[in-house]
Amino acid sequence: MWRARSGRADRADDLKGAGSGCTSVWAPSRARPADRGPRPPGVRCRGRRRRGYTETQLVAAAMLHPPLIAAGTQWSYSNTNYLVAGMLIERVTGNRWHIEVRSRILMPLRLTHTFYPGDRPTLPQPHAQGYRQFAPDGPLVDTTVFNPTVTASAGGLVSTTTDLARFWQAVGRGQLLRPGQMAALRQTVLADGFQGIRPGIRYGLGIMWIPNRCGGSWAHVGSMPGMSTLTAVTPDGHRSTVLYLATELADPDRATAITEREMALLDDLICG
Repeated sequence: MWRARSGRADRADDLKGAGSGCTSVWAPSRARPADRGPRPPGVRCRGRRRRGYTETQLVAAAMLHPPLIAAGTQWSYSNTNYLVAGMLIERVTGNRWHIEVRSRILMPLRLTHTFYPGDRPTLPQPHAQGYRQFAPDGPLVDTTVFNPTVTASAGGLVSTTTDLARFWQAVGRGQLLRPGQMAALRQTVLADGFQGIRPGIRYGLGIMWIPNRCGGSWAHVGSMPGMSTLTAVTPDGHRSTVLYLATELADPDRATAITEREMALLDDLICG
């Protein structure tokens, strides 16, 4: 519940902007002579996206900032809370969070193509290429090589669409949690930041409720520079779907149009 309602600022983007160089907020280049000006964002992205972080560094960056909102008054998504959850897992079990995820979730569900690469910025072959546009009129930059430690327990896993679909079916069917835990998972609050995407979207303990023409689905979104997923499952776990995009556009109108098409396709796939 702390994750959903603490109001703690999500400052992982501060590190991604200053370190990886692959977000829309850019730090000035310190390696380039001042009289030559800053390098274009795509150039900085290629040069700095291999940099790694620890959860301690990421959370420390967040703690330099005040909360976005008062605890319990509003909802705001935060990577920081997932990072803290990963640290708590290690403190309680003595194992790194991804070890526990593997033994408790990946292995029982036979998700053999899902793993945490740690400090390795490359993907195993074969894989899709991710491309990001850094300005509305700019070129697409290959951002596939990227160090996932900047998200770690908040989104650093590598997976496939098949594994994701199987995981979401397991979630929907209650295979991973006891009934009481499932009830807590699905206790939601209005997701203020997502109302522009679709009115009525709500957020629980790491899971979203997206209303649609046949009722609704449990879902989530995830992204790395140039890549994103939208996953969903029917309430009974009977039908799941995974939408994967390998291009990220800078033009807000075009990006919004793509999101609207994603939501329409999601409805068609979930509702039939």
